[in-house]
Amino acid sequence: MTLYTKRSFRLATSPLLFSLIAMLSACGGGSNGSIGSTAPPTDTTVIGWFVGATGVETTVKAGSTVQWKSIDNMAHTVTSGSMPSAFAELNVPAGGMSSPMTFNTPGTFPYFCSIHGAKVQNGTLTVTP
Repeated sequence: MTLYTKRSFRLATSPLLFSLIAMLSACGGGSNGSIGSTAPPTDTTVIGWFVGATGVETTVKAGSTVQWKSIDNMAHTVTSGSMPSAFAELNVPAGGMSSPMTFNTPGTFPYFCSIHGAKVQNGTLTVTP
């Protein structure tokens, strides 16, 4: 009788355990440990960012959202080249994307990577009215 009770308990909990394992494995997460966003919204301008990217020119309308994507699998920053700083420094994780940033004020905003230096990685974002 004791054996029958244990077997019934095992059979009754098996589907529960299977469901729990399936649910937890579906939670996933990034396998590369990146902390930036992985897929931008469809109305976001994505700028490729890599060592050697110099003179990158991008123009967007005021109110646009911009993200930078590491396309060389190296970590980067997007650092304002304006004085005072026009925006907070963004981190671009290796192989990942920066956090999205919305630019509401028209102007010209130079930027560079503080990790690799302004001479080898720089650009200008122009925001039009």
